[in-house]
Amino acid sequence: MGFRPALWMTVFSVMAFGILVTLGSWQIYRMQWKAELIAEFEDRAHSTPIPVTSLSFDEPQRYQRVFVEGVWLHQHEVQLTGRTFEGTAGYHIITPLRLDDDRIILINRGWVSQDYREPDQRPATLTTGLIQVDGIVRLPAKKGYFVPENDLANGDWFTLSIADISQYSGLGDSIVNTFTVDALRPDGPYVLPIGAGVNITLPNNHLQYALTWYGIALGLVGVYFSWHRQAGRLGHKEKS
Repeated sequence: MGFRPALWMTVFSVMAFGILVTLGSWQIYRMQWKAELIAEFEDRAHSTPIPVTSLSFDEPQRYQRVFVEGVWLHQHEVQLTGRTFEGTAGYHIITPLRLDDDRIILINRGWVSQDYREPDQRPATLTTGLIQVDGIVRLPAKKGYFVPENDLANGDWFTLSIADISQYSGLGDSIVNTFTVDALRPDGPYVLPIGAGVNITLPNNHLQYALTWYGIALGLVGVYFSWHRQAGRLGHKEKS
């Protein structure tokens, strides 16, 4: 079997192969890291709720299970458009909740359909007095690239922006700006607004990415030897 490797193609191929394998191995590491992170988040979300006031408001833990006591500020409610539940389009109801120390936390109370968007269409949700919300901590949302800006003038909301709601409501610095809380739906029949489920759904596609990089590396090896065979640099040497 004769094999005469081409110098520059071999150098390039070895370097490229090393980079591709490194990228694949890095994705395997990321997959393991993401799995551990999801397990940590699940543990927090299913733990015994703690008072929200016991959190570090400067560095809150994502998905921490909490309970929040306060009074609803229904007059400052906003509705996030484009939300779905079991395939039906609707809105998420965001209502500020004032704590007894006058700090205000934005609560995502959950989903309602178009028929129940406006508060006067669901008077049963406009509870008054001191209430307690069971929920999980969410860090400030980031607007998607293709998501429109919130239209404060017309009250059209696409992203849960703490800064925008603070400006729109006039509540200013009273609103906690480091996190919001997703209310969890209780067991039993659905009650409007329909709160979030406890299960954490974070994508972990790193195995697919790793297999893609490894596949490209194997493809490079195939191209490398195929080229050498076609160029007459790989094959049986004829005896003279």
